Amino acid sequence: MSITLLAILLVLIHHAHSQSCVADTQHPACTCTNTDGKKVDLTSIGSKKSSKPLFDKIPSGVDSYKYSYNPCYPFTADSNCNNVAMCQHVDETTSYSLGTQESAQFVDDTATGLKITYSGGTDDRMSEVTLKCDQTATKSELKFDEESPQKTYKFTMTSKCNCPGSCSSSSGGNYKSEGSDPGIVGIVLLSVLVIAIVVYFVVGMIIMRVKFDRTGSDIIPNKTFWMSLPFLVKDGVVFTFTPCLMLVRRDKQGYSTMNKS
Repeated sequence: MSITLLAILLVLIHHAHSQSCVADTQHPACTCTNTDGKKVDLTSIGSKKSSKPLFDKIPSGVDSYKYSYNPCYPFTADSNCNNVAMCQHVDETTSYSLGTQESAQFVDDTATGLKITYSGGTDDRMSEVTLKCDQTATKSELKFDEESPQKTYKFTMTSKCNCPGSCSSSSGGNYKSEGSDPGIVGIVLLSVLVIAIVVYFVVGMIIMRVKFDRTGSDIIPNKTFWMSLPFLVKDGVVFTFTPCLMLVRRDKQGYSTMNKS
């Protein structure tokens, strides 16, 4: 009887420990909260581009297989790996799904630490990703560990965002995500600049017309400056490149031909 109670107690303790990082109800594949109230949040490193996972065809290091993985958000590599979390690439035409984002579960393993498991892959394939915390990491890295047991593929992902409380959905920095894409940032900045210029001219023209009773081209705010701007740009270009042109000419003049003896 006492042995039975002890076994039940051990099972309950293990279950409580395995659930020490509880998945978020809104983003169960992305975040979990530990017993200290701190979150492990992978939303800022997962790529939101469905055709470009965070880790794209990473070599296994032990055979010719390659693996693609994207935390938090599903991606599509081909017809075999469609809307998946992890994909195994056997060759250019053959691939297998190793699990979906919908099946993601946070598990606190007593031996390896916190990990995410994915199931529902091709022919019951599944994957496990151990989340290794590294506060000094400037980018996330994925390493294939082993296939054990058969059709269960184990990996280790090293990232600062695996550390509780280190990242959030608004985090950017050195971690890959669509929100930190330089192209997107450039478009946003350009859009803001265009809007600012339009507002400047519209408001300025209204003020010049209503307050100062200007008409025609005189309603342009700071008309003199804008009319002279092209010439100022020209002068700046000439001033910048004239010393370079003078050096080139001087070098050319310094060369002399050699007479054959």
